[in-house]
Amino acid sequence: MEAQSAQTDKRRDSSHLTPTKSNALKKLRPHDEDITNATLLQAITSLTARFDSQNEKLEEMANQMRRNSVMVAEISKAVEFNAAEIKDCKEKCLETSKSLLGLTSSHKDLASRTSELERYKRRWNLRINGMKEKPEEDPRREVIVLFAEIAPHLVQKLDDIVDTVHRIGKKEPGKPRQMIVEFAMRKYRDEFWQSTKNSSVCRDRGVRFAEDLTKEDRLARAALWPLIDQARKAGKKAYFRGPFGYIEGKRIDST
Repeated sequence: MEAQSAQTDKRRDSSHLTPTKSNALKKLRPHDEDITNATLLQAITSLTARFDSQNEKLEEMANQMRRNSVMVAEISKAVEFNAAEIKDCKEKCLETSKSLLGLTSSHKDLASRTSELERYKRRWNLRINGMKEKPEEDPRREVIVLFAEIAPHLVQKLDDIVDTVHRIGKKEPGKPRQMIVEFAMRKYRDEFWQSTKNSSVCRDRGVRFAEDLTKEDRLARAALWPLIDQARKAGKKAYFRGPFGYIEGKRIDST
């Protein structure tokens, strides 16, 4: 009993000599809390800075997107405007094409009518090739003298039959220019055209009569001449009438 009491007293007296764990932790806690708070503050500051930077970037991206949206809207308006302009231009081009087709058709018709009128007027004319050209000559008087030899029965009427006479082309030494004779009446023109084809007077004088053709008719006949010449050599009846050729009564053209 005494021994147990002594041990208890001994433990009680020596208890202040052994440090406890809780006391050591209590001494270290304020320092640890300072380190933790500084670290947290630094981390928070860093995160805040990063968030601010991210916010700035996001704001810039948002601004750029707004600017892009405005640009896209403007481009869309421009595209719509251009599309409307293109549509309008297409409609105008279509109308112009239709008008052009009408004008082309009208021009073709007018050209055909003009050519026909010119062709009709020239049917009152004959051309003379090989008629000697004299200085200070009177072309009309020279032609009347020639016609008097070709058709003596018309001598009294020649002043009324022959309307105008003139030479065409540029003067060239030793080469007489063509003469165009305009008759007052078509029937006399046709009579002289037939009578001069086999006239001895024309052969002796070295003159040759020809129709007064338009340029288009001359080109058409030149294109048809090989066929006409071939037909004549084959003994067929072949001739020209206006811009057309005829072989055995069948009309041929250059197109």
